[in-house]
Amino acid sequence: MTSQSSNPQRIVSAPEPSRPELHNTVLNVDCSEGEEVEWQWTETAEGRYVSGYRIVRTESDLPS
Repeated sequence: MTSQSSNPQRIVSAPEPSRPELHNTVLNVDCSEGEEVEWQWTETAEGRYVSGYRIVRTESDLPS
């Protein structure tokens, strides 16, 4: 079993949809240090909501 202190995780909550009656298909994402979330949005006539995500590494964490 690995220690969480060696690989700290954080929970990133999805942004709210544009209208309260719309519901995101993703609520939150666990990210490690050096990772960020790119939210994917779906737009409809009623508004927009988060329908997916992509985890990307931050530039400071990329090898040089």
